[in-house]
This record gives sequence, C-alpha cells and structure tokens, in this order.
Amino acid sequence: MDKYKTNSAFNKWFSSIKLNLLPSSIQKKIVDFDKYHKKLSFFQALQLFLHGINDEKESLREMDAAFVSKELQKEMGMTSISYSQLSRTLSKIDSEILLAIFSQLVSQAKNKRPVTKRNSLYLIDSSTFSLNQNLYQWADFRKTKSGVKLHLKLCFMDNEHLYPDEFTLTNAVEHDTNQLEVLVNQPEATYVFDRGYLDFERLDTMHSQGYFFVTRIKKNTKVHVLEPLVASKSESVISDQMVALGAQNHLTSRFRLVTVQDKKGKTLQFITNRFDCSSTDIAEMYKARWQIELFFKHIKQHMTIKKFFSRSEKGVVNQLILAMIASLLTYLIKLKTKSKQSVFQIKRFFRYLLFQPAEEWFNLLIPT
Repeated sequence: MDKYKTNSAFNKWFSSIKLNLLPSSIQKKIVDFDKYHKKLSFFQALQLFLHGINDEKESLREMDAAFVSKELQKEMGMTSISYSQLSRTLSKIDSEILLAIFSQLVSQAKNKRPVTKRNSLYLIDSSTFSLNQNLYQWADFRKTKSGVKLHLKLCFMDNEHLYPDEFTLTNAVEHDTNQLEVLVNQPEATYVFDRGYLDFERLDTMHSQGYFFVTRIKKNTKVHVLEPLVASKSESVISDQMVALGAQNHLTSRFRLVTVQDKKGKTLQFITNRFDCSSTDIAEMYKARWQIELFFKHIKQHMTIKKFFSRSEKGVVNQLILAMIASLLTYLIKLKTKSKQSVFQIKRFFRYLLFQPAEEWFNLLIPT
C-alpha cells in the first residue's frame, strides 16, 4: 500500500473502523463474506457504500459511473465495479456486521468525550421514510404508501457535540411508544422525548427504575397541583410546581411541572422527575430536542436517504445502518481534530479534498 493511499483524506475518514477488533463471531462473518465474494471484499464494499452515501450519490448506477475516477480506483485497489455487483452485495451484507461496526464507533465517541451518567442527555424520536407501495410491499404503512421508521436515541452534550447512540428500525406502521422501552436502557441518564410518547404508567416505571425524563404534557392531561416550587427568575418561566398526573383513581408519582412561555408567546408545559435542576435548565433540556429533528433532516437531505439503493428489506435496513455509521465517522474526525467546525462543514471540506493528503483536510479543521 503506497504512501498516497494511506495518507489520503479518503483513507483517514475510514480509519476509525477496526475490523480486527470486532467480536470474533463478527470477524468470522466477514471471513465468510470474503470467501464467497472474491471480486469485492467486505471492506471494499463497506468503503464503496459509505462513500456513496456520504458523497450523496442518488443511486447505485451513479456510484458505478463515479468509478471512472482513477483516484477512487487507486484508493479502492480495484479498476472496475458494476451496478449489478453493487446491487447484489448490498442485500447480502450481514446487518449484524454493520451494527457491530456502529457499536464500535459509538464506544470510541464515548471514550473520546466521556460524560457522567447523571449528565447524560439522550434525545429520543422517530422519523418515517416513505416508500413506493408497489416497489416496497414488505414495508407496512398506509393503504397507499409503504415506509420504514427509524427510532433514534441521540447522545446530546451541546449543539456541536451530538451523535447517534442507538436505534431500531421497524415498519412505519409501528407505534413510537413500543420502541421507547428498547431505547431507554441507561439508569441515571435523562431522556427527552415528545409528548407522543407520553404514558403515565411508563413515566412511573421509568421513575421507579432510576431513569430521568423531560417531556411535554398533552393539552387534555389532568394535572393535580400538590405544591408550588421555587421557579427560576426568568421572563420566560411562568411557574414551577410539584404535581401528580391522571385521574383520581390512578395518579402518577410526584413529578415536577415547569410552565414557560416561548418567544412566540406560546405556553409550554414540561413534566420531569429531575428536581435538581433550575426551571430554565429543564426548558433548555427540552429545547435540545430540536437537534434530533435537525439530525433527521440532515440524513434525509445530505446522506442519500431520500432514495434507497435497494428494494429489498435487507438492502434498505443496511443503507440506514450505513448512514448512521457515516455520521459517526465524520463526528469522530471532529473529535480527533478538536475542530470547532460543524459536522456538516467538516463533511463539505472532506468532499472537496477527498483524494488529497489528510493533512490538507485537517489543517482546515484544527483550531488555530
């Protein structure tokens, strides 16, 4: 392998993936894949698909056409690829391998920027990817549409440091609340989610098991005020109260209700079991939920998830996992360089300097 290849921005972007450090059972799956795919190894396929997603290629045919690039051929160590080869490969990759790579990258992100359990803030939401019903009959959604749903837990530290921590994929018809119990799995952390997930019994269970939460209440929620609390001295904070929710025959545990007014004059009410934070802190935690909406928007607009490369269920699932991996690879570059640039800007520079020495890319990212 020559110096040009090992030092390129292209190669550096993939450097966080350590196949040799994956569990032995996963490594065996990779060996088995390579045994039956002589022309395209697992790692070559992984690089091609991640590059295609990150470079916003809209189809496998576009990826095939892009392979006329001599630079890309040199990076990949191969001179040709075909659309049919790409199509077959995407659906044959074992999803468990991709999930193991995702978990490996999440672990690296946590090690490079650790957070304490009590300071961990996780944003939970879902997004639906609509599909043509005639082409994707396996993806139940509506009478006239098919679709898949990505249920995501985003680790949030601040507006510049956030990344996908865990996710599940279901048919779009699946209700969000069914996946909440899967994603809420780290006691002492705080989970922020939309009022669509609101369920009194679930809040009580989370509270009794040591999970913290911040969410909005619905307009028709019955609130029983038990006592006033000291509210933050802020123009936006209307009140802070100790409350119980529900009907008299089934009241929840004692929770905290923070009522605020946003910049548009709209009244918002947040229910939480965090009693150690100020009223404004609670409001800011819920405000952070907007970041997961931006993340969904980013992967749909800038990571080729408006269109899927495959019509098979496995191909669609693999493409979504690959999108999560691609986002983590760019975030890890941000951590390595301690860059103050946004992940989107880092990705933009990467696309411009794809086959240039990594130093040229890093020089644009490292703070001066």
